[in-house]
Amino acid sequence: MLFESSLGFAGILIALWTGTPLYSRLEITAEALRRGVLASLPMFLFLGVVTMARWAPLVRLRRQVESLVRELFAESHWVEIAMISFAAGLGEEVLFRGALQPWIASWTNPLFALCAVSVLFGLAHSISTIYFLVATLVGFYLGWLALAYDDLLAPILAHSLYDFFALVYLQRRVGLQRRVRRD
Repeated sequence: MLFESSLGFAGILIALWTGTPLYSRLEITAEALRRGVLASLPMFLFLGVVTMARWAPLVRLRRQVESLVRELFAESHWVEIAMISFAAGLGEEVLFRGALQPWIASWTNPLFALCAVSVLFGLAHSISTIYFLVATLVGFYLGWLALAYDDLLAPILAHSLYDFFALVYLQRRVGLQRRVRRD
């Protein structure tokens, strides 16, 4: 949680250093909240596809993620998962979409910045090639959301909600697999 939070602080420092407006894009509105909740739905759909997939790359991805959840979150309470998910959503979105994407766009163009920051986001999550590709696509989606609406709240909420529900679901799935193997 400390690491994820520190990403947000790094984003704030970068935004201050580069003169990138950050706080005006964090306004809490009903529209941004609705957009954030709705934006999480395609990510949940993808989780469902990965969970049921038989295609070898997605099966490997599922096993990698389940292994990661087993190692990091097997004994975590849902409150801990909620706190980590919020820290990740807030910290990563402030850094990648709040500070880096607008800063890079200021000396290139918005599309290049969106692509570059999406790749950086993917690299930050690259435990494997397929995970890198999926994280890059998710980064592109969240970056597009921030860019299209000039808003950080929706990507933060979508990211946090997805992380929370995906981790709780995967934690229970891993726990059930462990119980089935013992029986």
